[in-house]
Amino acid sequence: MNTEQRIREIRKGTLKWYPFKEGASVLFVGKETDPLFEMLKELDFVPELLEADHLSNISEDSLYDYIIAVESLEVLQDVPRAITHLSNHLSKEGHLILGFNNRLGARYFFGDKDPYTNQNFDGVENYRRAYSKKEDTFLGKCYDKAAVISMIEVAGLNHQNYSIFPDFSNTQLILRDDYVSNEDCSIRLLPTYNHAQTVFLEEEYTYKSLQDNNMLHSMANCLLFDCTFSREQLDILQVTSSMGRNEEDAFFTVIHDGSRSDDGKKFVVKVPAYLQGSVKIDNMLSIADDLKAHGLSVVDMKKDADGNLTMPYILAPTAQAYLRQVAFESEELFLEKLDEFVEMIRQSSDIVSRDNSDGDGDTYKRAYMDLVPLNCFYVDNEYVCFDQEFYKENYPINVVIYITVVAMSSVIQEAKLSLSFEDLLKRYGLDKKKDKWAQAHWDFISELRKENELATYFAKKRYDGNQVYSNRMRMNFSSDEYLRRFVNIFQGIDNKKVVLFGTGNFAKQFMNMYAQDLDVIAVIDNNKSHQGKEFFGMKISGPDILNEYEKRTYRVIICIKSFLSVVNQLEDMGVDEYGIFDPSQVYQRPRKEVAVTTSTDSSDNKPKKYHVGYIAGVFDLFHVGHLEKFKLAKEQCDHLIVGLVSDEGVEKYKKTKPFIPFEERKAILEACRYVDEVVKLPLDYAGTREAWKMYGFDVQFSGSDYVEDSYWLKEKEFLEQHGVDLVFFPYTESTSSSKLKALIEEKLI
Repeated sequence: MNTEQRIREIRKGTLKWYPFKEGASVLFVGKETDPLFEMLKELDFVPELLEADHLSNISEDSLYDYIIAVESLEVLQDVPRAITHLSNHLSKEGHLILGFNNRLGARYFFGDKDPYTNQNFDGVENYRRAYSKKEDTFLGKCYDKAAVISMIEVAGLNHQNYSIFPDFSNTQLILRDDYVSNEDCSIRLLPTYNHAQTVFLEEEYTYKSLQDNNMLHSMANCLLFDCTFSREQLDILQVTSSMGRNEEDAFFTVIHDGSRSDDGKKFVVKVPAYLQGSVKIDNMLSIADDLKAHGLSVVDMKKDADGNLTMPYILAPTAQAYLRQVAFESEELFLEKLDEFVEMIRQSSDIVSRDNSDGDGDTYKRAYMDLVPLNCFYVDNEYVCFDQEFYKENYPINVVIYITVVAMSSVIQEAKLSLSFEDLLKRYGLDKKKDKWAQAHWDFISELRKENELATYFAKKRYDGNQVYSNRMRMNFSSDEYLRRFVNIFQGIDNKKVVLFGTGNFAKQFMNMYAQDLDVIAVIDNNKSHQGKEFFGMKISGPDILNEYEKRTYRVIICIKSFLSVVNQLEDMGVDEYGIFDPSQVYQRPRKEVAVTTSTDSSDNKPKKYHVGYIAGVFDLFHVGHLEKFKLAKEQCDHLIVGLVSDEGVEKYKKTKPFIPFEERKAILEACRYVDEVVKLPLDYAGTREAWKMYGFDVQFSGSDYVEDSYWLKEKEFLEQHGVDLVFFPYTESTSSSKLKALIEEKLI
């Protein structure tokens, strides 16, 4: 399945779970290109297709068992009339399935743009500004839940209402509006947006509060209505969709209300989204048996006549929810119960080899990757597992424990516990190899969710945490104050010293990316336990150290996410010379004026295509392939910057050591007549985006061996959004550093 088709499959999750009756007559209102229309044909229907503005073309005597209109009626000016018209063509037992974007959806209050006007807050204001003038062209509009229900009831239809999260393009969770889910949506859901760049709030972390205050369904981003003339309604309370995964891993987990079961009890059915998933059902039963054999409690499961996995509905909190609750009650009890969970993980399989004392932990016959608090209940003082699907053989159990600790990081923060994430890592022996466990966790998640394959899609649809932070900060300041405090933090700093306030991740990023061009004389932290320690070779001090300097001689750069208290603190001390570091901003390094040159070809005196070019790499064992790339790059730009990976960076990302150390590689490159500037890439901030922020180039050059790489496609899109080109050069087939290294290691040269 190619990337484009996989994106289409995700949208099919909106309705692929629906229990359509075989042989039914279907009318689809929408575009032929809509994946939902494709889905209906895959279900062996022969659906009729009609675009929304051609509803009058329905034959007068035509009746349908299903009429489906998802995001299609919104382009019409008279939606009530359209719904009534469609209801007139519904069979006696038929279903009219309507899908609307909710104008009061949380996404629009959190900064997303309206899908029709492409403006913020138009729908929230019910389009009073968007369509207020005669010359305004009507493109469509979103409706709120009450308005849609009113239209449905005017048409004489009964209705059952569902909320879609996060939206129709990326359906992950479907909830009936009379049901309260025990899912932890902040972990389960990954919001997507029409225009993610303007979002200023992390939506998923508001879901629990919205649910607790009976606001979740009113503020769902998308609404689905199942409308009938009869009183017969679906017995479905909740659907969780994992479309977008590999065919064998994609499922719908459906909670039924029990109205159609013999005992009247709720139950859960796990349905494969594709035929390939049938094998996975047997595998899950086998996993359950293995866990039971190792003494773990598992929800009873069985395979039904349709080949689906069925299990009873458990009215109990997930282990995630339980541990969160305990954390607010008692830190001691929280640790005790978390220890119990970790012990359960360690009990889940057989040990193949013991820890060799270097921090790798024990290797297990099976490491169950989803044996985590989100996939367990807490029932009668014990953890009960459910929904375990994945394991890796002969694998370090520390990876699974690490995933659990990561799940607890938000819990300890919310509950304001005295221990930190680092404390939990040490408690379970994960601190020595934490980067290794983090990478293994990401490798598992990214493969499961197809993060690399769908990178360019997600880059458009998901928010960037730093951008959210930046958008939110702008709302707290006037435009002039924002420019002064956040954007122009280096303006007029040439003759000033820099004092850094903060020692967390923001401060580390700042030091890595910008300290080499600034005179940083002190580092401040209010946390007394940090004072006296070293940070980038400097002793961390308290704020009183500012009294030792003349105020006009320095500027404080605040590198703290929650900075307002520090701003107040500095102003109380009479310090007005301060800036606030925003990781999403572009703070390009000051550089001498770059001379504009013409082409190196004497027959062509035209200015070069680009002003500043950039190319990055290790450039070990310098060879003709490197030389040719630099020559080609210099022919296209006035000033060529080479980003050189440090020795530490080679070891971390290439898992090898360079033959030639950094300083010697740098000297070789600086001697090359095509290279104007060589810069050392910061260890953890060596990517394209960080480089562009630092060096301000208008073209990046790369080898053609990366032209189809998903990472580079995502970076290409980022660069193009900022007016920067990405140019690929042919890969040198005859010579490469890898080939030279292989020959050296084989002692052939």
